[in-house]
Amino acid sequence: MLYALGAISGGLSLWVEDGKLSFEYNLYEIERTRLDTTAPLPTGKIKIEVETRVASSAHAGALDIVIRVDGKEVAKGRVPRSTSLGFTANDAFDVGRDSYSLVSFAYYDRKPFAFNGKINRLRVE
Repeated sequence: MLYALGAISGGLSLWVEDGKLSFEYNLYEIERTRLDTTAPLPTGKIKIEVETRVASSAHAGALDIVIRVDGKEVAKGRVPRSTSLGFTANDAFDVGRDSYSLVSFAYYDRKPFAFNGKINRLRVE
């Protein structure tokens, strides 16, 4: 699974590698925040949630990130600074691959790093 928004210059990405989830928030190459799960994902149909909450009312403040699998918290962390603007307007919102300019160097050499499973539904609120 790969969910990516933005470019190597900035964005966020969620992907599966070696059976585990990874999330990266790339603040325009200034600062990167990465969260990794420690346990492998269960097999079969699962529900993955990434909750992002504004942790600070400051302009471009911190974000608290919680990742859940089937309702169970599997990783959490804080992005110390966020962008005050949207990510790159001329890039793509990709699901299942990072097809244009990559968010994370973790899979840079495997572009477009396509997910080979099935994504039944994506909901962004």
